[in-house]
Amino acid sequence: MGYKKVFSLLITSLILIAVISGCSNETSTTPVKTTTQKVKKGNLEVGLAADGRINLSLTNLNFEEAGVVKKINVKVGEKVKKGEVLAELDDTDVQLAITKAENTLNKAEANYTDAVNKHEINRMEAKNKLDEAKTKMDARPDDDSLKASYELALKKYNLTNSDSSIQSAKLSIEEAKNDLQETKNNLSKLNLKAPFTGKIMNIAYKVGESVSGTKSTSTTGASTNTATSGSSFMTMYDPSVVYITANVTESDIPGIKKDQDMRVTIDSLSLENLKGKVVSVSEEPNIDSSGIVTYEVTGKLTKTNENIKDGMTAFLTFLKKEKKDVLLVPNKAIFVENGKQYVNVKDPDAKTEKRAITGGLTNGIQTEVVKGLKEGETVVIGGVKK
Repeated sequence: MGYKKVFSLLITSLILIAVISGCSNETSTTPVKTTTQKVKKGNLEVGLAADGRINLSLTNLNFEEAGVVKKINVKVGEKVKKGEVLAELDDTDVQLAITKAENTLNKAEANYTDAVNKHEINRMEAKNKLDEAKTKMDARPDDDSLKASYELALKKYNLTNSDSSIQSAKLSIEEAKNDLQETKNNLSKLNLKAPFTGKIMNIAYKVGESVSGTKSTSTTGASTNTATSGSSFMTMYDPSVVYITANVTESDIPGIKKDQDMRVTIDSLSLENLKGKVVSVSEEPNIDSSGIVTYEVTGKLTKTNENIKDGMTAFLTFLKKEKKDVLLVPNKAIFVENGKQYVNVKDPDAKTEKRAITGGLTNGIQTEVVKGLKEGETVVIGGVKK
């Protein structure tokens, strides 16, 4: 290969390398993501914030009598009405007891009838003997023995006016009626009824299992759904009553009072600004291992949502100030230069304008715009060179 040819190839290679290198050194730009939001009117709420937990109003239901579960008529999560029969115990023994009590009552009533009939017979016989003694005495008024016979017959007749056997028979009937009613009451105790309209949270027993009789109890707070020997037969709750508890620091507690308005956010359900009121502020402090002092505050939702479950995490705001129907922009859209507030406004032609605004009240998430923006304008959040 000649010198000129080699030189020509070398020059060509250098040119190609330069072109490739130039291409690779060009500035690479990646589009920056931005978001926009319309300026709109709304209510700005400012207050003390705290993390909380949902506490439903739970009722632990139990049979009053011991027995074996015969039937369960509901399922977990099912809505039930007040008075609805939720479950039943085997009633074989109670039905036998009712039959026995009915037989005892029938026998007592028969005994009473017999006592009354016998009393009437005895009374009639005594009356006949009294009449006979009087006739004899009237025929011979001077005969002291006939007079004595009459007086004895009169005493016997008077005794028939109050027969103790009838009174005893009456008492037996009352006792038998009471026993029968008590037995029937025991039958009604074998049916577990809903004390209010609500939903079933937990059923701890199955058909065929034995239960011990105990009273139903009401609680407010998270429950355990594990069936144990000491657990309730069934747990239900009223979805229209939802409480929220939060531990508030000692520095914030002076700003929270009973009946104070509050707002609740439940992120897991995407529920925001649920209205509620404070129902109680505990006087008893909670002191953790690091010495931080908090007080339990309980609030109640004004309007609930059927998807809210016991134990869910919630974010509470105890309102101190509220401004209604004001222009609002996200705090992330605002930036500060030389002590002044600005936003980037995007016009209908997609051009961006840096504009000064005057901000008012803020809750840390949104800010009231007093001056500089109109409702319906679009502000840019992030990604625009200031």
